[in-house]
Amino acid sequence: MRAGANAEEGVQLLIEAGAPSLTLRLIKSNPVANRRLMIDWLCKKYGIDEDYTYVASSQVVLFSERKPKSFRDEFPFLSEPDCPAELEALASRKFTKYHAYVNLHKQLRECTSTEQCAKVARELINSYLENRMIWEELNYYQQHHSILGKHPIFTAFHRRRELLTLNVKQLMVRQKRLRNNIWRVQDEMAKRDKPHLELERRARLQAYQSELAEINRLLGDE
Repeated sequence: MRAGANAEEGVQLLIEAGAPSLTLRLIKSNPVANRRLMIDWLCKKYGIDEDYTYVASSQVVLFSERKPKSFRDEFPFLSEPDCPAELEALASRKFTKYHAYVNLHKQLRECTSTEQCAKVARELINSYLENRMIWEELNYYQQHHSILGKHPIFTAFHRRRELLTLNVKQLMVRQKRLRNNIWRVQDEMAKRDKPHLELERRARLQAYQSELAEINRLLGDE
């Protein structure tokens, strides 16, 4: 936080540190304005003085301690009958990406070469970015009850619905095009010449592979 980390990162750290729900609600209402409160709580939680020097002290909790909200309580619309299928899928995917992020953090400390460190760091960043993208979709729907639609899963769901309208010949043409697209993306990724496009390329590859699997299923191919 002292080094200028995004205020949203502070909110995530508070959640992981087990901050009381009342504290979280207050800070989430305006993370930037409550930056000082975030720092104070975290310093008291981990025994760090205002100069960010470690000192032995008892942990202090601001406000009354309450049981943190569950994921379903945080986003209650996920239990509603009219919840879009895409958001239900994203909710499940969010847990997968979060656990991957945590595990990759541990792996990063155990790297024995710069190549391994770069590979793990890239995967960690990609997992973090997608986790944030999913959170933005869920939070947007929570606030507006409408879909933001930036995550690639929405395009994938649209394509699957479109596949059901195609005949066998059209499916076979699309199958061939997808195989070419998959080969092209894999070739781009193998070159590793544009690491800033890694996340976008992975998303495209996954979308192509998912659509191809659905076409194979419809055609009865192995």
